[in-house]
Amino acid sequence: MEESHPSVEELALLLSGGLEHEKLVGGIVPHLLERCPKCRERYEEILRLQEEVGHWSEEVAVFEGREAPELWRRLEGRPYEEQLRLIEEEESLHSWGLCQLLLKKSIEAAFENPALAVSFANLAVRAAAHLGEAYDPNWVFDLRARSWAYLGNARRVLGELRASDDAFRRAESWLLQSSTGNTKLVAELSDLKASLRRDQRRWDEALELVKRAQHLYQENNDARGVLKSILAEAKILDEKGDLNQAIELLSHIESTSEPRLFAYARFNLLGCLTLAGRHKEAEQLLPEVRDLFREHAQPLDLVRLRWAEGSIAFGLGRLGPAEAAFHEVKREFLERQMGYDAALVSLDLGLLYAQERRAQELKRLALELMPVFESREVHREAVAALLMFQHACDEGGVTVQLVRHLAAFLRRERRG
Repeated sequence: MEESHPSVEELALLLSGGLEHEKLVGGIVPHLLERCPKCRERYEEILRLQEEVGHWSEEVAVFEGREAPELWRRLEGRPYEEQLRLIEEEESLHSWGLCQLLLKKSIEAAFENPALAVSFANLAVRAAAHLGEAYDPNWVFDLRARSWAYLGNARRVLGELRASDDAFRRAESWLLQSSTGNTKLVAELSDLKASLRRDQRRWDEALELVKRAQHLYQENNDARGVLKSILAEAKILDEKGDLNQAIELLSHIESTSEPRLFAYARFNLLGCLTLAGRHKEAEQLLPEVRDLFREHAQPLDLVRLRWAEGSIAFGLGRLGPAEAAFHEVKREFLERQMGYDAALVSLDLGLLYAQERRAQELKRLALELMPVFESREVHREAVAALLMFQHACDEGGVTVQLVRHLAAFLRRERRG
């Protein structure tokens, strides 16, 4: 249509360099993109990079987004202490693009190697601290908030909940200094912090945060974010003990354009059914979850699926397969330096041993558990409960009920 073309006056201003930026971006550029498929393809690549790099500037998104992998290669493979030193000392590494790449690596590693996720996030925190006048200060505040939140999330997954809480406080302090009004960032931080509050058993705060995140994701037309927040809500209900509500919520999630999130929804449903004692239903769901995880799961997800398989086998009275699964999962957690999770699966073994009256295995298990908890910031009540368990093992007075009580207590009082 004739009216879609720039006027003679607009073309004159464009050619002479006098056309306002808003008119160029709002009128001329869309017109050109509409008529050239190749330019439209390249424009879509710029939009993708803006989303990935997390910056409004096309220049920052394109140039720093593409430069970031090369900057990371200068750090990759070096000892962590040397990486920290280089991040602090080399100005060329004080890059928005590198910081965002480190955050991406942190969130990805959290599923498989939480200790590595902490390292990536801490490097991002250091890089963000050195971003200078080349960037809008308010956007820098946002990036620092995001970096600290990712560090808090990684420490949470590792089981270090007090350190995680400290990191989220730092994230919120940076966010308060920003005037960007970035509701997508607020949603993400609320979502991540809800997981921390869930692990701390602060249920009302966790639900309030996840509902806030869900509302903000909806405002931003972020379907993936909405689905993530629904999964988070179900997880909170699960750990709060409202299993029927969690099962109801998860059962109504249908296959979407986010197959990985759908896989997690089905896996979480599997876990809720198991905890509710509905082991036959859980067993019927297992083949579907296995198929979904073959395509979409991270290695640590497969470890947790193996744990679920052991729990289902135990619930159905198949003690041999259950024991084999628990031993395998425990070994995997220890290799990943996830001592608390290894201890929790050890208590599943303890239930099995107690049921079979295997006193020697219980004594050995009690000796293995204590160093794990003594080396971490664990509530003194948890240590006292473990000492009671250890004493009962020595006296031959361990019962299934006692082990169940201890396992439930340690999950409830989980602290980093």
